[in-house]
Amino acid sequence: MKQKLPFILLIAAGLLIVFSFYGRALLQPNSMMFASSGDGLKNYFTYSYHITHDSSAVSFEGMNYPYGENIMYTDCHPAFALLFRSLSGPFPFIAGYSVGMLNFLMILSIFLTFIVVYLLLAEFGINRWIGLVFSIGITLLAPQIFRLGGHLALSYSMAIPLSWLLIVKSLKKPDRFSLYFLILLNNTFWFFIHAYQGMIVTFFLLMVLVVCILSERDKLKKIRYKLSLLASLAIPVVLFLLFIRLTDTHTGRTDNPSGFFQYVAEADDIFVPNHPPLRPLLDSLTGNGIRQQWEAWSYVGLTSTLLILILILSAVFRMVKRKTTYIDRFFVSRIMNASLIAALVVLLFAMAVPFRQFPALVDVVPFMKQFRALGRFTWPFFFVLTAFSAFVADKIYETAQRRTGRIAAIGFILIAGLLNIVEAIPYHREMKWTINQSPNLFQRENLNKPLYSAIGMVNPAEYQAIISLPFFYQGSESYSRPQNDETVRSSIVISYHTGLPLVCANLTRTSIQESKNIVQIVTPDYYKKTIEPDLPDSRPFLVIRTGDPLTACEELLFRKCKPVFQGKDVSLYRLDKKSLFSNSSAEVMAEFMQKRGSFITKDRFSLSDSSFVYYDSFEQKQSEHPFRGKGGFRSEKKNKNVLAEFAPGTFKSGKKYMASAWMYNGLPDALNLYFRFIIEEYDESADSWESTTCFPDQSETINGDWSLVEGELEVRNPGNRIYIVTIGTRDAKGPLFIDDLLIREAAVDVYYQDDNDKTLFYNNHQIQVR
Repeated sequence: MKQKLPFILLIAAGLLIVFSFYGRALLQPNSMMFASSGDGLKNYFTYSYHITHDSSAVSFEGMNYPYGENIMYTDCHPAFALLFRSLSGPFPFIAGYSVGMLNFLMILSIFLTFIVVYLLLAEFGINRWIGLVFSIGITLLAPQIFRLGGHLALSYSMAIPLSWLLIVKSLKKPDRFSLYFLILLNNTFWFFIHAYQGMIVTFFLLMVLVVCILSERDKLKKIRYKLSLLASLAIPVVLFLLFIRLTDTHTGRTDNPSGFFQYVAEADDIFVPNHPPLRPLLDSLTGNGIRQQWEAWSYVGLTSTLLILILILSAVFRMVKRKTTYIDRFFVSRIMNASLIAALVVLLFAMAVPFRQFPALVDVVPFMKQFRALGRFTWPFFFVLTAFSAFVADKIYETAQRRTGRIAAIGFILIAGLLNIVEAIPYHREMKWTINQSPNLFQRENLNKPLYSAIGMVNPAEYQAIISLPFFYQGSESYSRPQNDETVRSSIVISYHTGLPLVCANLTRTSIQESKNIVQIVTPDYYKKTIEPDLPDSRPFLVIRTGDPLTACEELLFRKCKPVFQGKDVSLYRLDKKSLFSNSSAEVMAEFMQKRGSFITKDRFSLSDSSFVYYDSFEQKQSEHPFRGKGGFRSEKKNKNVLAEFAPGTFKSGKKYMASAWMYNGLPDALNLYFRFIIEEYDESADSWESTTCFPDQSETINGDWSLVEGELEVRNPGNRIYIVTIGTRDAKGPLFIDDLLIREAAVDVYYQDDNDKTLFYNNHQIQVR
């Protein structure tokens, strides 16, 4: 009983803490959503829609219509989604509780982390009472708690300590092959919860094994066990990749995603607090000068920071004084030592070392580019360093008992352990508030009246899919449209309750060609929409219209819609398939012919009003890919390119101008990876710059291998100099092709009829004359 008492107290403390902060989520899990916007809502949707509506076990059909997406790319908790989907057949009620079951499992993971960390510390021989205090602090400080507000599948804080516990046991008892099998199952499970969870766990465990092997004098000793353990780490990776290879029918995903150098860790993400009580003090001392990367938050706590700092300073001091160091006793555990080195290697990767110092290495190992948030790889270091701190505290406690007495030793442990708990409490206060903000939007009774009424007006059998206006799309990075929370939320909620898939998407790594076809839906209808052959269904589309403003292209599409339901916040419309793909070239041409007599001629253009117009066809420049004519602007995508420069006095104040240019999209990564089309205004007297930035990958007008990029210009001071430029990142690769730069007053139409190629130039659009 004496041995079991700390564990019993841990269970009691864990239950008390979890119920204190997350009691409602445990008792009424199906009544709430931890997030009602952004990635959180999307992740609930991909998971719940798959369980309730998808016809295929391996395909998610709720977004990216008509193509759908492989479930492994949707953050849908594939393991749970597949399990609950299969159970919802014989037990239909399960589908209605999908959100509740997921909420319960995420909160349960917090409670299980208390137990796993306690058992892990016990495995290293740490006093069970010290293990009790430190396991509570480590669990509460675990950085994955913040993922409850969005990246749901990354919120399982038990993943790393559980995996570490299993490999510790297997290294201590290599003849127990059941442990290898458990490691295999464990790692496979985490891969099918989230690919990052699987990779972080696998990378860390592999490094532990490698360091253990390298630290042994006889590398071949017990080679059979080492190979078995290596196999248990490798097989889950193979199974994960094989599953994707066999089930993924989508082609043309980017092999060069952005983000590798964007979300990397720094030392302050590990050793500087990010929450009260200490963070406000540091902010006041530094003038809010601390800038941390949220993706890399892995603060180890003041206790661990001080213990490590004292160890380092003590070792340096004794080396300088040439005294025998006493810190050797803190490194008596071979497996703990190996884990520290392994965690440090993973931490260096989280800091993009050595890739940050030698960026060319990323191209040598292109697989590395698939990791867009390296900061997450700090998590193993958090658990190892805090566990090592408990190990150090245990050794100090043993020494303090002999030298200063039991009371002083206990006091040290309580202070060290309670510091972790005190620093972690604000985390859970924040998350308690965060996850209680939204009801379960997939329960119809929780909807507001406009959404409830709108859904009641829809007969899903009448429509093939949903188009949202404003139109949003995130996925391939090559073609996208911005997101608005209210539009995305309304679209997801209506899609879930009707079972109608969304044409729009908020996904990752979608097929480039699929994203191009889908974004082209909002392209003006004088251009051929390549998605038409992929839509054999003749039924109309249900259009969701929220109160957010539409672009000019979206307005053109909206005019084709017929009202179904008018609400305050959301309205529904019907868009016939024939209307979606109708071509208005003849109408534009007829309007031009009717009004051309009243137009003003300027150079070769016909203008609807006398105004400023600037046009550069780049005909005098050489280009392999001209849009019109034979010439075009050609340069490198990286760094800065100046397309045009205008002297002071060129533009008038109070006037709005439109700048547009055609950019070639027919090469890999032609217009993405933070490539920008910028209108710059330079005030020479103040030596200051103002700019308007457009992102070519968000272009609405796609005409084959060309995208029309448009931006609005309104000068702040007519006496300033204006530049039209493009800027790519320093490491951007590949050529840049641009043609036909046009600047006009926004209220003025500019025409030119080209009898040679039977086209009409209309505000830089190319309209085929039929």
